Amino acid sequence: MTPRERMRALIRREPIDRLPYIFGGPRAATFAAWRRQGLSEEQQHQWGALVQEDGFAGLGKFYTGVHPLFEERVISEEGNIRTWVDGWGSTRQDAIRQPTAGFATRRWIQFAISGWDDWRRVRERLDPHSPERTRPLTADEVTPHLGPDGYGWHPPGGSHWRENVDTCNSSELPVRLVVPGIYWAIRDYTGMEGLSYLFYDEPALVHEMFEYWAWFLMELLDEPLRQAKVDIVMLNEDMGFKKQAMMSPPLMRQFLLPNYRRLYDFFKNRGVDALVMDSDGYNNQILDVLYPEAIDGIQPIEIAAHNDPEEILTRYPGIHIHGGIDKRELRFSREQLRAEVTQRYATARRHGGFIPHVDHGVPPDIPLRNFLHFVELARGFCDGEDLATYQPPGILERDLGPIEQMFEAGSAIAAAYSADDDGYGS
Repeated sequence: MTPRERMRALIRREPIDRLPYIFGGPRAATFAAWRRQGLSEEQQHQWGALVQEDGFAGLGKFYTGVHPLFEERVISEEGNIRTWVDGWGSTRQDAIRQPTAGFATRRWIQFAISGWDDWRRVRERLDPHSPERTRPLTADEVTPHLGPDGYGWHPPGGSHWRENVDTCNSSELPVRLVVPGIYWAIRDYTGMEGLSYLFYDEPALVHEMFEYWAWFLMELLDEPLRQAKVDIVMLNEDMGFKKQAMMSPPLMRQFLLPNYRRLYDFFKNRGVDALVMDSDGYNNQILDVLYPEAIDGIQPIEIAAHNDPEEILTRYPGIHIHGGIDKRELRFSREQLRAEVTQRYATARRHGGFIPHVDHGVPPDIPLRNFLHFVELARGFCDGEDLATYQPPGILERDLGPIEQMFEAGSAIAAAYSADDDGYGS
């Protein structure tokens, strides 16, 4: 089977030759730590080929933020802290020199939207038909920005979806499109606390903003999805705490469910096989409201947030999930690592529809050699090897360089935030 055929069959609970090779994505800070543990620059650059992970094809650029950006304005700079108004209209503080690769340090002081007038001002810059949303920007169109990372910035590069239609339609890889979901998108402008108050203080405003975002996505994606075959649409939401959702089930039914129904019908009518929500945190309350009528699956099934893949697959028959391998268990002995990984693959074999992989970004406190051992173990389990007896060959570790320094969280935090002139380590 091709990776695309395999993914489609897995989603539909049809027979497959093996599980997809998907293991989890190391963060920038993780690669930085692993480079000190013997990973070469070339191995990092060719990471997907090194671990032989099955990939995805993409449709092209879809910028969903403010356009044009608001004018940025610096309010003050003291030591390493900048207070400023960003391109989305929010006032915030950032570390000028960020201490940890891949993890931006920021604090919001006032979000862009707190009422109707703010919403109208932002909505003017959320036209889904702006051509710049789906094409590479020219050099003179790129707006310089003060943000510590690329989030929220209108980026250069990428390709127009029209260039990729034939590739997507003939691809042997599953084609996946990832865009901000409704809660995520509006929360970016209001803040979580602000949105929580607006549900009660200005419900009509929240209804309009949620309805607008559903319309925005459908307008933005209508023509591309009519021409290109997309297998999976993933809506980023991140609306879970450790033991419950950020919206109560009654609020989800009132504000979220009607719009998700619209989106679900839209994507299904455009030939999308699965509408999947990306939500960190505890997911069962979300599934109680949205599955199966408005989503087909959810990920990454974080174990620390009290998710249980076995329970989810039993409680919500037919659901598609991926993730569910507790990242914390990969830090220690290989016996402990194996117990965790074996448990998750046993669940996948019992139920189907489940691709086990690390339950979020791979953090830097997982040793490189442990992770490569996990990759080989998982690949064997994907191929159907015996869960009790299979032993990874250890090939991936053979080409590593010597260990210079292991990652130690306490030392890393102390170095990053040591007390010097600006309050941050050098």
